[in-house]
Amino acid sequence: MNRRAHLAVAVGLATLALVDAEPATAHGIGGRSDLPLPAWQLAWAAGFSVASSFVALGAFWSQPRLVAAATGRVLVDLRRSGIRMLGVTAKLVGVFLLGIVMYAGWRGNPNGAVNISGDAFLIWFWVGLQLVAVLVGDVWRAFNPYPTIADSAAWVWAKVRGEELAPVEVDREATLWPAVAAIFAYLWFELAYHSTDSPRAIALFLTLYSGAMLAGAAVKGRGWVRRADGFAVLFAKLGAMAPLFRDGSGQLRCRLPLSGLSRLPDVPGTVPFVLVVLGSTTFDGFTRSSLWLEIGGDQVGWARTLASTLGLVVVIGLVAMAYSIATSAMATITGEEPAELSRVFGPTLVPIAAAYAVAHYFSLLVLDGQRMFIRISDPFGRGWDLFGTAEYAIDWTVVSPDVIAWVQTLGIAVGHVLAVAAAHDVAISRWNHALAVRSQYPMLGVMVLYTVLGLFLLLGA
Repeated sequence: MNRRAHLAVAVGLATLALVDAEPATAHGIGGRSDLPLPAWQLAWAAGFSVASSFVALGAFWSQPRLVAAATGRVLVDLRRSGIRMLGVTAKLVGVFLLGIVMYAGWRGNPNGAVNISGDAFLIWFWVGLQLVAVLVGDVWRAFNPYPTIADSAAWVWAKVRGEELAPVEVDREATLWPAVAAIFAYLWFELAYHSTDSPRAIALFLTLYSGAMLAGAAVKGRGWVRRADGFAVLFAKLGAMAPLFRDGSGQLRCRLPLSGLSRLPDVPGTVPFVLVVLGSTTFDGFTRSSLWLEIGGDQVGWARTLASTLGLVVVIGLVAMAYSIATSAMATITGEEPAELSRVFGPTLVPIAAAYAVAHYFSLLVLDGQRMFIRISDPFGRGWDLFGTAEYAIDWTVVSPDVIAWVQTLGIAVGHVLAVAAAHDVAISRWNHALAVRSQYPMLGVMVLYTVLGLFLLLGA
């Protein structure tokens, strides 16, 4: 059987495995009942799809492709004066929206059910921008208020001292460990803290987070905040999968989706950052399992926070351990150092993080996210109707349970297939084809494990 026949058989069987399955009840984020496939059948089908993609890649992908494709082609020169004005406007909008959410949290109605802060921060910002980053690119870069505030403060200080504003310093000791701490702080707040939806709690978190970002910029320089902001780092890494990106010279380019992962900066802390995000999403699914409900289902208040904190740390540790075992096995096959392979292959886990974001958060965004139409008319919960949408009712039928089910299912399966493809491309850029394929057996095992575990947790098994 020739290579094309192998590919046809592999893809055909993988597709048949997914399409032939029958839906059954399960739930997505927020406790809603969606409709993924039966746990055993879904896990088998998706795992088989990932394995089949590995066979196809080994047969047909014999030369590295992503690095060359990552350059892309120019679409628009963002340095034009009119476009620069749009960029300035976007920065001001980012600062304004941060101020609105913080004011709503501190001064608005303390009831989270009528305050815009929860929906704006936890749904539209956290969930919405992750999905936008994957599909379009890192748009948060244009709106991020922290570099804007830091740059503005530096400009004012320079004027006071009668000096010219110095350019942003190159961080020669760059590290993403501050971003690891920052994103873990948010994930703890979202997944472990017992009162996440409290407007006052959201305001306190944003105040502390913003203070840390700006204080760091004041002490370490303006370049520091661009690497320390966990949200900015996450959206940038997810945006590396998207077809659009802004290059270093300020031009908007179009490239092959996924290829940007090959150009992610090699900065210390990158692998821990990705593993923290991936492990936290795994923990989010674990909290819906029957095992977790037996462990901490009855706990409330700070007891719940403590149990969830321990669970979050343990699950992140287990995910990191699985990846470490895979890279150690890969090192045995290739003769290279495990630490080096961990660093090189870390970015290939980004598609899995994106897959989990889609699977866990899609229904939350399209259904609960509709509340923003209500909130914008009364952002502070004071009985206003500024835009005539205060009486808007959420349309729970805007997408059917079947659509949600297939988005979740395909999101998990496709994300892991893309991760396998990215890892394969890295492997064949380092070793000959035969060794590259053998080296990926441990990584394939991790990918299949993540696929099966992710789907079982999605179903609350």
